[in-house]
Amino acid sequence: MMAITNRHRRLANEADSLLGAGNSGRSCHQPASNDESPDPSRRSRYIFHAVRVASFFSTIYVLLIFVPLGILSRALGWHPVSISIFNFLAIIPLSALVSYSADRLSNYVGELVGGLIHATFGNAVELIVGTLALSHGETRFVQSAMLGSILSDILLVLGVCLFFAACGKQAPKFNKAMVDSLSSLMVITAAALILPTALYSTFSSSKSSKIGDKILTFSRASAIVLFILYAMYLYFQLGTHPHLFLNSPTDESVTTGERDSENAAEEQQVPALGLHSASIILITATLGIMVCTHYFIDSVDETAKALHITKTFIAAVLIPIASNAPEFASVVAASRSGKINFAIGVIVGSILQIGLFVIPFLVTLGWIIQQPMTLYFEMFQTSILFFAVLVVNRLIQEGKYTYIQGAMLVGLYAIIAIAFYTCPEVSEDTVRKRSVYMITTEV
Repeated sequence: MMAITNRHRRLANEADSLLGAGNSGRSCHQPASNDESPDPSRRSRYIFHAVRVASFFSTIYVLLIFVPLGILSRALGWHPVSISIFNFLAIIPLSALVSYSADRLSNYVGELVGGLIHATFGNAVELIVGTLALSHGETRFVQSAMLGSILSDILLVLGVCLFFAACGKQAPKFNKAMVDSLSSLMVITAAALILPTALYSTFSSSKSSKIGDKILTFSRASAIVLFILYAMYLYFQLGTHPHLFLNSPTDESVTTGERDSENAAEEQQVPALGLHSASIILITATLGIMVCTHYFIDSVDETAKALHITKTFIAAVLIPIASNAPEFASVVAASRSGKINFAIGVIVGSILQIGLFVIPFLVTLGWIIQQPMTLYFEMFQTSILFFAVLVVNRLIQEGKYTYIQGAMLVGLYAIIAIAFYTCPEVSEDTVRKRSVYMITTEV
């Protein structure tokens, strides 16, 4: 997360210099005086300027036009497909705004609190999608969205990063210490999501009549363990071993002089957003995601029927594209400049946030609102996750990479996306019927 913050800070400072913010005389730890002004008109102008900086920061914010379109399409009762498309496209820039404002806010609250902010808002789309779908009893939709987000990071985003980072080079190397630490946590996360499937088979063979309750108990207990692991991971990254997550000198295209000049520029430049402006944009963008996601989920059933696709495909492939688009742009840009260690840290960190924080949070939330959210995924999904983690872990453990490895990861993701497209819908009733059938057969 510290690496994410440093990267976004550099990019935002470039936007500041291009816009001529004129605040270079203040320290980056001091809030902008304009932002603290009680004058409402001045504060409005400052917030408008902050939004301009954020919009200039990335061309992805052109898609903000779809936010009012998405809301308007729902209010006027347009076709469900139009509602889904507009709100789907609106989620992309709103997700980028959340990430950007959270990064700027961390300049004022310190690394530890900033890390907690990233933990909460770093995967805001997944959290909101999961919460809204879970409140409607769509546990399979939630599970597919979480799995799809992990697969998107681990195969598509990482594959594209490796491809661009290794083009024109022989065999660049990773930061081995960071990769070893993160890959071990990634394997543990995958194991926690795969074990319930194996446990399901054990309960079936033992003629258990309360298999659902046992899986639910196991999932809730495992969620608590995963929460503890995530807290330890945060302390490890931000407290005891932050040096492992800094940009490594092994990054191929970054010289020592360039790194020193970047660090000096970071210290001299001023955050584009003040404390209040960053908070306002963060809250507003999060509320926007909630509204657009709510409209999107409400129209999913009709959209799936109209386009002849399954809700599982929407959850596992399309939603992760929207939620990971800002992260994808950031890490690909870093990879093209040779900062592959940063890119891998962001990707694996995002996977850990999903596996160690978001999914346990949703299991706990289901516990509170009386929805049976478990860690039991379909055998098809757990098999995909197992092989994906196995392939990626084997690849990064070698300590070096080539562009063909990136191409293979992207190809594997394409095959998995096709599999999700052709896979039939699995409803909650179907899962329950399979459970009863398996138990009856054993008897």
